[in-house]
Amino acid sequence: MCVKMRCYRCNSVLAKNDFCKSCGADVTVYKKIVKLSNAYYNMGLAKAQIRDLTGAVELLRRSVRFDKNNINARNLLGLVYFEMGEAVQAFSEWVISKNIQPEKNIADEYMKKLQSNPTRLDTINQTIKKYNIALNYAKQENDDLAIIQLKKVLNTNPNLIKGHMLLALLYMKKGNYDKAKKPLMKTLKIDSNNPLAKKYLEEVKLHTEDKLGESLKETNKEVVNNKDLEERKPFSGYDVVIPKKNKIYGESNAGLMTVINVIIGIVVGVAMTFFLLIPATEKSLNDKHNKEVLKLNSQIEVLNNQKRDLENKIETLENEKTQLSGQLDSTGNENNQILSDYDNLIAAVSYYNAKDYLNCADYLKKISNSSRSEIFINLYTSIQPDSFVQAAQLCYNEGSKYYAAGTVEDLQKGIDNLAKCFEYDYLQINYIDVAQKLGAAYEKQYTIALTQDITIAGQYKDAALTNMTRLIEMITINENADNKAAEYLQVHINAITAK
Repeated sequence: MCVKMRCYRCNSVLAKNDFCKSCGADVTVYKKIVKLSNAYYNMGLAKAQIRDLTGAVELLRRSVRFDKNNINARNLLGLVYFEMGEAVQAFSEWVISKNIQPEKNIADEYMKKLQSNPTRLDTINQTIKKYNIALNYAKQENDDLAIIQLKKVLNTNPNLIKGHMLLALLYMKKGNYDKAKKPLMKTLKIDSNNPLAKKYLEEVKLHTEDKLGESLKETNKEVVNNKDLEERKPFSGYDVVIPKKNKIYGESNAGLMTVINVIIGIVVGVAMTFFLLIPATEKSLNDKHNKEVLKLNSQIEVLNNQKRDLENKIETLENEKTQLSGQLDSTGNENNQILSDYDNLIAAVSYYNAKDYLNCADYLKKISNSSRSEIFINLYTSIQPDSFVQAAQLCYNEGSKYYAAGTVEDLQKGIDNLAKCFEYDYLQINYIDVAQKLGAAYEKQYTIALTQDITIAGQYKDAALTNMTRLIEMITINENADNKAAEYLQVHINAITAK
């Protein structure tokens, strides 16, 4: 089917000219971009037809990057994601496609099929959650728990490629290369040209071939020994064994033979060390090095996948925000707040991707409503817990440098950072030590200020008492918090009040 190219400005059908006959816009570059997008779409389609899903995803992503309105490419990208077990990413692509072209869009049919079966949709959601749990188990070195969880995931979602890959990697880590081969073969059956699966399979074959070679050697030895036994005739019980006579017989020099035997033993020992032990040690070190490299490659691949997922989510969120911008009346405060929340979440994800957790956490705190849409909720919940823990830890580390400083200015740096810990997920760090150091910093700052300026010291005292009282209330009402932190703060409040 031939799709007519339309003007990006007025949506009129374009002719062969390098300008639009309706609005006069120069479409020379635009035509080249659209053609390039279509070319990538055609190549992606060809890859998908031969089940090279990884190659198809790469080409289709390029296609929609050049022309985000390429509905065919976006819908096909969704189908490829769905075939790889990535239902959430597939649904995201179809939602964007539907927003770009609301009418006569096959993405509508795909989404209806998926939504018409709530049980299937819930199962998909559960498998993603279980996969994330398995991934956390793997990161925590709980490999057995991760394997059990992954098997459950793959029973309900057998096409989840990243699940098969993680399972294979865990088996390889444990040295079970025979078991690792099965999930890798399943991956290649779904995605025939998956580069990481091929790389892991080469490693598996390398180890399994080594074991097969050793097994064949042992088998050959047994065959030879059995053959020797068969060639020997059994004794009847009346046979006499007569030793063969030597043609030359003479008394041997026992002392000389002992020395020669010792020398031969030393030479044989050195030879065995050189030819057997050193190669075995070297092979063991190489195997260990290869496993470490494999582990690092896997971690890098996981991080790259996470980064790509976040980039996709940012693009989805930006498209959703663009749609909302056209629908909302920008004069209303509520509407402005909605757009502001989208801006804050996009900024937070960008900082999270750059490992800038403090800025990420600050932008997340600016969001007034974290339930704007399903995509909004998924993205918010995927980065908020980790960024709040990381931000609290960073503030704790920075505050610990200054809590015992010798000037009121440096002490203020410590106070600002330690107090900020309680704005994030402080329960995941050593918050009792944070409270102790914060109280000590307030008390020392007030003590130093008393020797310099009584008026300024009074201001420091008021700020210290107000802030520590507020933190005591916050800690006390938290059922999961240890009241020891509040007790430390109260001790320092009493000490400041007594001065």
